[in-house]
Amino acid sequence: MIQRLKSLPMLFATLGIMLQAIWQAYPVGLLIMIFFQLLQGLLPLATAWITKLLFDALAQSLAFHNRTALPQLIILLLILQSLLTLIAQFISPLDNYLNAELGRRLSLSIQTHMYQKVSSFAGLAYFENPELYNTLTLAINGARMGPLQLLRTLCAVFRGLVTVFSFLGVLLSLNFLLTGIVFAAILPQFFLQLRLGKQRFSVALGNSPKERLSTYYGQLMTAATFAKEVRLFNLGKYFLHAFVQTTQAIQAIQRRQQRHELSWQIACTALSAIIGSITFILVFVQAFRGQLSFGDVSLYTNAVGSIQSTLLGIIFASTQMSEQVLFFRQYTQLLALPQPLSITTTPHPVPVLAISIELRDVSFRYSEKHPWVLRHVNLRIPAGQTLALVGLNGAGKTTLVKLLTRLYDPTEGQVLWDGIDIREFDPQALRKHIAAIFQDFVRYDLTVRENIGLGDVEHIEEPEAIHAAALQSGIAEFITGLPQQYETILSRWLGEKKAEPGIDLSGGQWQKIALARMFLRQAEVLMLDEPTAALDAQSEYELHQGFAELMTGRTSLMITHRFSTVRMAGTIAVLEDGQITEYGTHHDLLALDGTYARLYRMQAEYYQPV
Repeated sequence: MIQRLKSLPMLFATLGIMLQAIWQAYPVGLLIMIFFQLLQGLLPLATAWITKLLFDALAQSLAFHNRTALPQLIILLLILQSLLTLIAQFISPLDNYLNAELGRRLSLSIQTHMYQKVSSFAGLAYFENPELYNTLTLAINGARMGPLQLLRTLCAVFRGLVTVFSFLGVLLSLNFLLTGIVFAAILPQFFLQLRLGKQRFSVALGNSPKERLSTYYGQLMTAATFAKEVRLFNLGKYFLHAFVQTTQAIQAIQRRQQRHELSWQIACTALSAIIGSITFILVFVQAFRGQLSFGDVSLYTNAVGSIQSTLLGIIFASTQMSEQVLFFRQYTQLLALPQPLSITTTPHPVPVLAISIELRDVSFRYSEKHPWVLRHVNLRIPAGQTLALVGLNGAGKTTLVKLLTRLYDPTEGQVLWDGIDIREFDPQALRKHIAAIFQDFVRYDLTVRENIGLGDVEHIEEPEAIHAAALQSGIAEFITGLPQQYETILSRWLGEKKAEPGIDLSGGQWQKIALARMFLRQAEVLMLDEPTAALDAQSEYELHQGFAELMTGRTSLMITHRFSTVRMAGTIAVLEDGQITEYGTHHDLLALDGTYARLYRMQAEYYQPV
């Protein structure tokens, strides 16, 4: 109980945020909806009273054997009853429209805030932490549907409360003790639904990793990215079996929870039915004794039934509200997440690189539970020169690029830009000076123009700049042969079947698109992680010519396994087990006869005549 009380401030604070979001989305519509709920809450009482008056008038008319014509009172009451029915019929579609409109505005507003927050993260730490993906998944679901569901719930609660309080006086006038029994019978449902709501949230939270895995198996079987290999290795049955097993595990947990709910709900429903029967018997007995008229019986029966069903509806809605708040809490927690990087409030302006980029005694690991990826690395990249970084897979080369672009901060040591720690810069300002292509570059399911233009969105609407970048990467001629040239969609599933059919590219063509994206940026510092990995010999040669021109006068870091590309660099560093073990020119490292010389000779053997 203490734990529940402690959580109440959190629940009310989250509820306040949700209500504020609803109000900001559509204040006029919300006020009209509140008025409609007030009317809908009063309609049952008005209908019950008119029904009572009709029964009493009818009984009185029959008692006097007046069957020739309807009394004016009955005619008036029938007209009022018709008007109430008409009002109810008009309110319902109008309320549905306002609800849908508010839902549209609210969904856009909430999702915009959520994606703004996610986009504001300057570092990668949150995106590479599986625990935080649980929060992200639940936040997305809670943000999309939570406020709208809450609005519907609040409307149901408000409408129900109006109905309950309007009938309460009627029931109290009948029997005070009976009123207490009716309300007491509802309390078990309230506490049960509150508890079940928390259990449902716990089940959803626990199932979140399994649901992501189930979704991934579905993507493996349906996405074009995996289609070739899935069919080549006959993996369809394997992934289908894994999908079925994972989904069955999710459903088994859900099934156990629902069976648990069912047993308790049956017991509480039986209690409510017994109480309802008792109240009906008591009312009937009083009518039999002449203490109540036929109209009174109708009114009191409606009062008990309406209060009982409405209270149950309020309880269900209230516990759903608690559940929705718990889900929406994931959204508020997402908005409250601090920056994964330490961002200075008084950033130093980023100067044009004039001296060097330097890693000084840099060590890095992703968390205290992870091993060290880099350890005591000292490395200098002189301004205007090219450094090639060589090493086996897993040596830490890509991690080093993440540190230089400040996607992560070093666990120990400093990364210096002309002697200034890059933590003193605004990350976005720093990255404007850097262009990079990663080994796992993104293949956007967008047009060619957008795929290149995303390298610098300020030039995304400038055809000449995009064409120039495409020329540099060697892909321009291919683009001019596409159906819509630069407006061709590079996706088969997003392209329109007839008007604008999408296409897919080969690995080498995609890499040239990614390189064009980098060329468009025209930054002073270039970082290339395996830039020619997917290119054939001719394309690689053509690209080297573009590299030579692009890297002239620029500071460049090139990570590659191809020693034909390494030779383009003035200086070479060898990274082994997270440490720099060799540093110098190509000839210096060959003379050293260490790791670089061994790797060079191993690759050169393939080019020796047989």
